[in-house]
Amino acid sequence: MANDKIDRMGTESTFRLLLEFSLPAVAGVLVQMLYNIIDAVYVGHAVGPDGLAATTVANPTMTAMAAVAMLVGVGGNALAAIKLGERKRAVAERVLGNSFVLLLGVSALMWAVGALALDPILRFSGADDAVMPHARAFMTVIIAGCPLQFLSFGMNNFIRTAGHPGRAFGSMVVGTASNVVLGYLFIVVADGGMGGAGLATVCSWAVSAAFVMQFFLKKGSPMPLRRAMLGVKWRVAGRVCILGIAPAVMQMGFAVSSMIENNLLAFYGAADSLGADGALAVMRVLASVGMLTFMPAMGISMGSQPLIGYNYGARNFARMKRTLVQAMALGVGITTPLWLVVVLFPDAFAHLFGLPDQYLAATAWALVAYLLFIPLIPIQSIGSNYFDATGQALKATVLTLTRQILFLIPLLVFAPQVLPQHFPITPLQCVFLAPSLSDVASLLAVLVFLGFEFRRLRRLVAQEEGKGLSAVRVR
Repeated sequence: MANDKIDRMGTESTFRLLLEFSLPAVAGVLVQMLYNIIDAVYVGHAVGPDGLAATTVANPTMTAMAAVAMLVGVGGNALAAIKLGERKRAVAERVLGNSFVLLLGVSALMWAVGALALDPILRFSGADDAVMPHARAFMTVIIAGCPLQFLSFGMNNFIRTAGHPGRAFGSMVVGTASNVVLGYLFIVVADGGMGGAGLATVCSWAVSAAFVMQFFLKKGSPMPLRRAMLGVKWRVAGRVCILGIAPAVMQMGFAVSSMIENNLLAFYGAADSLGADGALAVMRVLASVGMLTFMPAMGISMGSQPLIGYNYGARNFARMKRTLVQAMALGVGITTPLWLVVVLFPDAFAHLFGLPDQYLAATAWALVAYLLFIPLIPIQSIGSNYFDATGQALKATVLTLTRQILFLIPLLVFAPQVLPQHFPITPLQCVFLAPSLSDVASLLAVLVFLGFEFRRLRRLVAQEEGKGLSAVRVR
């Protein structure tokens, strides 16, 4: 039965499998992003604009933590899926064991970084004297609980590869539900402030991590975590990290660009009616709502990755390509309605977070600018993820760099200098608009890479057909 759950990735309808694997992932990330919004609402009402600004300042560090988890979790998942497609189940279990050990190892590294450099990192992320105490109180708790985050987030990917997308979704739901309840208790009821927000998050990671690890430790698990597989094989660990570079770079790009963005928001916000802390508070709203509209594409990437990787390992190139195209179409279909709701009713979202009245008009305008091209993002993100799923780490990394580093950072820096000279737009508004311009440029880069990739696949299919004809002649 366990083998059937995995092997069906190479036989059943690709669209049916895509729905089965992706929809729970989409639901899971939407639930998580819904909590992200609820958490911001809690903080906005209980702590105020300085609390929202503090979460904006904390975001680069939290994104860097997610990058570390993705380096191991997504990279290990991609390698395990390929090995399962090649019928190398023992190697896939070795990948799982090595990924578990690596996740625990990098947790210790994060502790060291937090102990030595938390305040400078927060300062560099845009914290001023008013915001700094809130950001420090939040991130001190978050970093202490990072091993739980790494296990719950990093190991969750393997559940989906083992053929149980519903169980992977369940781990997201139990963690998010815990976070919603505990966030209300710790932030609102107990008046715990930002420390309470951090504690609620860490406790929810603990619940999710327990749920995830039970899957691998239970009797009869399709991908058991065996003691014999925990010894680190550096060749396997290196391959895991290589395949995880692209998603990790994507998250680190978010972290770096967020730091730069926060400082630009503070600089241009100081010369704007919003003020520096007001601009950071508005960005917290944009980030929360933006993730709600963007993360379905990430969920579909997560769901399609094991299917693409398995069929690449099994050399079922036609199924793999069909899964990719279907995933992109599904991503656009799910993202567009969410985007329309935000673009048509930005005032409703601006009111939701308890911002002062003088911030609301600017927030509504910024929401539209920030999310202008979101319906195109599934093509970019799923297309980039395809190269990681098929073991082409270098291409995946280059495409990730285009969106978060090569395009976005120059746009953040130069758009406020150039656009106000030609359009009726302020420098601060240019900072809000820059991510949308980067989305378009990075989409074009992905389409070029996919064009060359489809030509490569046609050659591979022709080679496979040639081998089949040669075998027939030998018989």
